[in-house]
Amino acid sequence: MPKVAFVTNFIPIYRFPVFEPLTGISGLDFVIFSSMPLSDSCREAIANLPIKHTMGLNFPRITKHRGVGASQKEFASLPLNLALDLMGFRPNLIVSGDLGVRSFVCWCVARIIGARLVLWSEEIMTSGVGRSRPQQWLRRFLIRRADAFLAWGTPATAYLKSFNAPNARIFTCAQAVDNDFWIEQARTIDREETRTRLGFQGVVFLLVGRAVQLKGFQNFLAAWAGQSAAIHSKASAIIVGDGDYLVDLKGIAEDLNLKNVVFAGARTPPELARFYAAADIFVFPSLVDVWGLVVNEAMCFGLPILASKYAGASQGLIAGSAAGIVFDPNDAEEFAECLRAWSESPPRRAPKECQEILADISFKRSSEVIQQLIEAVAC
Repeated sequence: MPKVAFVTNFIPIYRFPVFEPLTGISGLDFVIFSSMPLSDSCREAIANLPIKHTMGLNFPRITKHRGVGASQKEFASLPLNLALDLMGFRPNLIVSGDLGVRSFVCWCVARIIGARLVLWSEEIMTSGVGRSRPQQWLRRFLIRRADAFLAWGTPATAYLKSFNAPNARIFTCAQAVDNDFWIEQARTIDREETRTRLGFQGVVFLLVGRAVQLKGFQNFLAAWAGQSAAIHSKASAIIVGDGDYLVDLKGIAEDLNLKNVVFAGARTPPELARFYAAADIFVFPSLVDVWGLVVNEAMCFGLPILASKYAGASQGLIAGSAAGIVFDPNDAEEFAECLRAWSESPPRRAPKECQEILADISFKRSSEVIQQLIEAVAC
């Protein structure tokens, strides 16, 4: 009987559908060890998955991504009880969800109990640039010694390959959303009625995400302010999301005297679906992002995407496709030109084409890949 330990921070709602099918596999014994309190995981995961909180210290740290002029607040975990918890479970496979100290502990335990180690990674080339020298050294150490790798998205696979991880030992999952939910919303919402209700007129640019510096909304506002009066008279921008940086963003918009930018705050998924349905263009200006699931959501509605080159979703979904264009949000001239061109001549919405791109980017695909990994490495 394979015994598998998954070690991660917590299980968010977009990971629960990936792990839930594992509970129905006969002969599989697995436990998810979370470094954050159980309450940080989604309710569905707490109720249905074998999650065990492993005690440790979690403290915030700031990673400075100097190349793009943004800082990222993260939580670093110092695993105090992880080694004892793992040895008590005695798995024959440990899947560790980071490339840092926690995975080093997992490697030590694996050596002691004779288990195999899989590194679970979401890091991509553009987000990995900001890591310190000690972090880079530890990553090289772990990648050279891991038995296999679980990469979330093709850009994450490329990052592992940059450390010479063997391609045959990399299992690539999908960074997915609930495609069925969003596509059903796109099918049933009356676009014209919704635009009337929301007061949308002309070309509507939509941005969605947490209001934090690394999402690049400030770069959008600067590029938007540089548009001509003619464009401002026929186009508007809606920013959906909440966060610590929202007050700053509103201040920037006020200082730039932007009258056609609306901050809509946080929205529930059904409310957000109405914005996707009513908008004309989706802008994703993130400066650091291992993926960006809002891009998947917008594509379910067929929205053309202006996608930052620094995000995994842009690299994995948009680049080389007809779904949109990839640009540098730190290049003010390029950003402004993209907005000008699409304001004057908006590309058509293409739900069928976008949904075809997303067909294999699903929870089901990720769950199948994890099962393949377990069969190949643990059995």
